[in-house]
Amino acid sequence: MKLNQLTYLLVAIVIVAILIYTLSETGDTPQKYIEEIQKERTQKDKDFKSNENISPLTPEDRTKFETLNYFPPDIHYKIEADLEVLNEDSVINMLTTTGEKQKYVRYAYAHFSLAGQKLRLTVYKSMERLTKGMLFLPFKDQTNGKETYEAGRYIEVKNTNGSTIIIDFNKAYNPYCAYNEAYSCPITPKENDLPVSILAGEKNYKK
Repeated sequence: MKLNQLTYLLVAIVIVAILIYTLSETGDTPQKYIEEIQKERTQKDKDFKSNENISPLTPEDRTKFETLNYFPPDIHYKIEADLEVLNEDSVINMLTTTGEKQKYVRYAYAHFSLAGQKLRLTVYKSMERLTKGMLFLPFKDQTNGKETYEAGRYIEVKNTNGSTIIIDFNKAYNPYCAYNEAYSCPITPKENDLPVSILAGEKNYKK
C-alpha cells in the first residue's frame, strides 16, 4: 500500500472513530433515538385513550380509540436549522379553524436543507398561550390532504437563544381540531407551506 493511500485510510478510521464516540457520548444513536420516539408515541396513545383532561377525543371516540397513525421514526428528519432572529417584533393575527384570531409574534426564520432543497420556515411566539422556552412552528407540506391532515401540522421548538435550533419533524403533530371540530386551531400561514413531502410525524387520524 502506498504512503498516500495509507494516510487516507488512517484519516478515515479516525473520523469514523470520532463519530462513533460522539454518538455514544451524546446518547443520540439512531436506535436510541427511535426508542425514545416510540416511547413518546406510546404514552401519547395512552393519554388519548384514557386521560380526559388531555385527550381531544370525544368520550365516544375514546372508547373505540386504539392508536394514532405515524410515519416510522427517521433520524434524518431531525434537523439542525440556522436561526435568523427577526429584529423587529411583528405581531400577526393568525386565523383559526373556527374563524377566530390568535396573536403571534414572527420571532425568527429557520433555514435548513431537506430533500436537496434549501428551505425556510417562520417560527412564532404565541402572545396568548406562553410556554416558557418554547416556540411555535406550524407548517404544511406536500402530504397534506393525502397522508396527513389537510390543514397542516405543528411542532414545538425549544428556544435556545442561540444561532441554531433543532426541528424534529418526527414530533410533528396534528392540531386538536383534526380530532374534534369543537377546538379552535391556528391555520398555518402561507409562508410556512413547504414544497416537499415531510414523511415524518403524525399521519391522518382515522376513527
